[in-house]
Amino acid sequence: MRPKQDSIAFARMMAQIDADDSHPKPDDGKIIELEPASQPLVRVGEIYGRAIKYTRTFGLVEWVDDRRVYHVEWFPAGQVKRVDQESWRGRQL
Repeated sequence: MRPKQDSIAFARMMAQIDADDSHPKPDDGKIIELEPASQPLVRVGEIYGRAIKYTRTFGLVEWVDDRRVYHVEWFPAGQVKRVDQESWRGRQL
């Protein structure tokens, strides 16, 4: 019997792989993935999310919008700001 597959987790993984493949600056160095326990809460403009990967000058941020749609996007590191739990206004994944 095959185990039940988590289609939501699979879709998120595929979105992250697509993001890795479309990094805005491919020569920016190795993509470093943060362990789930060490992924900081961040804010980029009006977006509140979690930093999940980084390179020398970019950070990959994941978030869920008001319609509960999952997003993942690379942002210049200078735009990614850490926030504490009390200041974070995002939606849980």
